[in-house]
Amino acid sequence: MLVQKTLTKNPRSEAWIELLELITGLFLALFVQMHILAVSNILFGAAAFDHKSAQMDEYYISHVAIVLVCAAIIAHGILAMRKAPWRIQEAQIVWRHAKLVQHDETWYWLVQIVTGAAVLILATIHIAGVLTTWPIQAARSAARVQSGGFIFYLILIGIAEIHAFLGVYRIFIKWGWWPRRPIFKYLVYTAIAFSTLGVFALFVFLLFISAGGAQ
Repeated sequence: MLVQKTLTKNPRSEAWIELLELITGLFLALFVQMHILAVSNILFGAAAFDHKSAQMDEYYISHVAIVLVCAAIIAHGILAMRKAPWRIQEAQIVWRHAKLVQHDETWYWLVQIVTGAAVLILATIHIAGVLTTWPIQAARSAARVQSGGFIFYLILIGIAEIHAFLGVYRIFIKWGWWPRRPIFKYLVYTAIAFSTLGVFALFVFLLFISAGGAQ
């Protein structure tokens, strides 16, 4: 049971695991925002998008980023999901507790588990799609969006932002870095801003027409 697991943990090793989970979580949350900013270059035109992409390839920034992100996703997924109630009995206990206590933090934790599993699956599909159409170019990115990927990326943006902002919020509250209400409000505004930027970029890709037609 969850209580038994908690009581039998080694405090020192658990502290290091928590720290590693924190570092990988913050790294991935920051990467999501930086990735949306990079993709939003399409708002300035295909030439600007392709130029920035070529620059990142020239200095191997994209290659290193993919390796680091994949490693962080695997590490963070393993570390975070170790707390999830995988057994039916544990899930039932957590669900009853959430409904009985009606505590926001418990619901946030449950949402994080669900969105985390969804992000893991969707991000894997996204990375595979990017690698199979490398190098990253406006026309190729538009082709993925126009060939049925619009809804997929729309869902990915929303779920990734929810998971990221809840994760950062829970980190700040758990480690006592910031008062609860202000940080929640600021993170919500940030998530909405980046989500909106990502959606605008998606629509540009959806309406994109290359010089020779969408590839």
